[in-house]
Amino acid sequence: MCFSATASFSSAVLLIPVGIYCAKKAMGLGKPYWAIGLLPLVFGIQQALEGMVWLALASHDPQSARLPALGFMAFSHLFWLCWIPLASYMLEPRGLKKTLFLALAVLGGLYGASMYLPLIVHADWLTVTQIQHSISYEAVLIYDDYLPRIVVRALYAAIVLAALLFSSDRNIRIFGVIIAISVALATVFFGYAFISVWCYFAAVLSLYILFVILKIARAKTDGTSPA
Repeated sequence: MCFSATASFSSAVLLIPVGIYCAKKAMGLGKPYWAIGLLPLVFGIQQALEGMVWLALASHDPQSARLPALGFMAFSHLFWLCWIPLASYMLEPRGLKKTLFLALAVLGGLYGASMYLPLIVHADWLTVTQIQHSISYEAVLIYDDYLPRIVVRALYAAIVLAALLFSSDRNIRIFGVIIAISVALATVFFGYAFISVWCYFAAVLSLYILFVILKIARAKTDGTSPA
């Protein structure tokens, strides 16, 4: 599979207007849905940033890729770890799961900050290169002397997937299964550029959220169950 600036910008051009529409519809449904409804829009912004990374690498000036790469990784390494559990928390009725998702949001925020913030301070801790038609974000992490990268990645996946797969909302659980499959595919076939490829997959798959929001809106209008 070939990825490129065109692929990233094309997905951004699709996701940003669709995401704005999705967010607007979600906000019209009531407070619990707006956080999950923002996913396509934010993924679109992230893909636009990666398109800028592609252009910077094509200019043969790796240093110019640093700023858009940091922008991309603000989402991949920090935002998603906190936002997805928070979105599940907002949708969850009172109970143990709601407490769990709030704890995951806090844990994800702290874990993400520990991976991302040092990259801002240490310019030499981030290397961005093109490998086999994909972008590789090679970052030094504070855990490198203690944990294998597979453990770091597994903890990341556990935080995000647990927030989706354990949701009481059937639609969110289905989204979690889809995202889990994308994680597996990106790991097996694109391990050399996992971050970039998985975020691209997740961005495209976030269009499922629009389907969910429209289904809920239609059910609300008809007075039926959205399940």
